[in-house]
Amino acid sequence: MFSGIVQTTSKKITFEVKDYGYKLSILVSETFTKKIKKGDSVSVNGVCLTVVDFKKNLLIFDVVHESIKLTNLLESYESRPFNLERSLKVGDEVGGHFVSGHVHDVAKVISFKNDKEKILKVKIPKSIKDYIFKKGYIAINGISLTVVEVKANFFTMSIIPETYSSTNLIYLKKNDFVNVEADQQTISIVETVKKLT
Repeated sequence: MFSGIVQTTSKKITFEVKDYGYKLSILVSETFTKKIKKGDSVSVNGVCLTVVDFKKNLLIFDVVHESIKLTNLLESYESRPFNLERSLKVGDEVGGHFVSGHVHDVAKVISFKNDKEKILKVKIPKSIKDYIFKKGYIAINGISLTVVEVKANFFTMSIIPETYSSTNLIYLKKNDFVNVEADQQTISIVETVKKLT
């Protein structure tokens, strides 16, 4: 479980083809790997991955075909860093909202206006259309964000300067794809209401 508050971004990413999918190696700062161990969970661009090996500034993960198919992990990884977050521990502050790291879908960026206010407009994937609400939570590339506006086929989020500068959102442009995870609590409420009506 994660909070959707990105702790750092990757320095270098490499993928090695395997029968099961890929072996992913991510170069990070030494402070990020402090006290890490095999089996720990890390949110990588919003995808929960398990550490299979590590060094003081390198994390290694196995990524299966299903994870590649459902996410943007292979998209432009050579030129853009990944957002990274260590899993929550009991007693940790949850600065954003609870994020499972189980990406529901990828969504296309319609626009990212960078004027006085940074507004990210994203097409709504059909698979999570029922779970997107104004003022509700959404995770984009592992970042906890609040929905500002919802229309028939898109929703928007306002990005504060701190989030913009400390995550990989700074690299986003029109027609890029982002990993999207709907809020689990919202899903539970919607699905419960559906069963009662």
